[in-house]
Amino acid sequence: MNITDQAKGYIQQAMKDSDVSTLRFYGIAGCCGVNLGVALQEAEEKDSVEEINGIKVAIHPDVKDQLNGVTVDVEEENGEMGIVLNGYDANSCC
Repeated sequence: MNITDQAKGYIQQAMKDSDVSTLRFYGIAGCCGVNLGVALQEAEEKDSVEEINGIKVAIHPDVKDQLNGVTVDVEEENGEMGIVLNGYDANSCC
């Protein structure tokens, strides 16, 4: 996984505003298996924690393989900035 410099700035500001120091990726049970969730929240016990482009990232083992080749970036839509996961292939079978 990579984090662009633009995403880094956006995430750091969001972390400062939320008083949270970790970007966390975790699994959400769905009809087709585990889907990817992302939030500003502290790492949980089973998470692996690493620093990517200056951002502390926690990744739950259930979703680690889903993040291979993913680049975290930001994008503006309808005047709002938000995180996008370029290269993420969401499993959608429902």
